[in-house]
Amino acid sequence: MDRQHRRDLRHDKFVDEIGSLSSRARDNQRLLYLIAGGAVVLAVLIYGIFFYRSNREQKAQQDLSTAIDTIESPLIPAAGSQPVQPVPNAKFKTEAERTTAAEKQFRAVTSNYSGTDASEVASLYLARIQAGKGDVAGARTLLQEFVNRNPKHLLVNGARYSLYQIRIDNGEAPQVAQELQAEISKSEPSLPADSLLSLLAHDFEVQGNPEKTKETYRRIVTEFPDSPYALEAQRKIGPA
Repeated sequence: MDRQHRRDLRHDKFVDEIGSLSSRARDNQRLLYLIAGGAVVLAVLIYGIFFYRSNREQKAQQDLSTAIDTIESPLIPAAGSQPVQPVPNAKFKTEAERTTAAEKQFRAVTSNYSGTDASEVASLYLARIQAGKGDVAGARTLLQEFVNRNPKHLLVNGARYSLYQIRIDNGEAPQVAQELQAEISKSEPSLPADSLLSLLAHDFEVQGNPEKTKETYRRIVTEFPDSPYALEAQRKIGPA
């Protein structure tokens, strides 16, 4: 084999290797394009979901705000009553009319924006409306569902407090008293201790136990003098 032939063979082999490398590079490039393209699609998808949820929550909050404005709006003064001047933002003549309109709006928020924070807050307003209409079972269900879904929500303590209160006022006082006493003894109770004591005092009052009622109110005044329940507790037990 002469030198030129060997040179030609080496050249052909070099060309083949380059061709093989180029082919692999193109294959890898296609893979990189696919990966990059997939990453872009994923990023767009994630952004799209975030934008959709953010936009949906914003719309839900707007509708929730409208419903809250409705439930809190002043009533139109009855004919011949004072004040004579028109009341700003007054749209309804009766409380029942106002409540009906607000309930419809709150229900629209929960049905149209399920899973949003606005929907959860709307369910608390619906619980309040149901309780006001005497539908204790409906109010209790809404409150319990809120607590179950939102154990760390900013408003969950208020929902727990209302749930306990509904149960106390509707025939479960003895059972609730045991639950409250168990919670008070825990290092990390479900509600602040002064809230639990306030509920317990009310519970004993409903059960017709004046001694335990005063004793519990006295604990609030003594142990939690700065509590928002302290003033009412002091009024309940009378002058020191």
